[in-house]
Amino acid sequence: MLDLFKVNAIGNTHLFNLIAPLVLKGRAKKVIAISSGFADKELMAKFDIHNSAPYAISKAALDMVVALFSAQYAKDGVLFMAISPGMVDTGNANNGKILY
Repeated sequence: MLDLFKVNAIGNTHLFNLIAPLVLKGRAKKVIAISSGFADKELMAKFDIHNSAPYAISKAALDMVVALFSAQYAKDGVLFMAISPGMVDTGNANNGKILY
């Protein structure tokens, strides 16, 4: 769980802090993070999805990081948003079971 949290929440927090000055100087003023449907607590409960808890928790934390950066930089015209690309073959699946 700690490894995933370091990548998805802490790593993106450091990245956003590092790129914020460049984004503020740019024209597009948009930062997009890759989230997951696994971060959606209503979806997880509705479909009784209980595997991949560490991944889901780390992506939910990422969504909160994005929301907080969005609130902080909205006054500067910067949009922070998280998107979910849907199912992506990352090589972590084996016969329908996620391996963590």
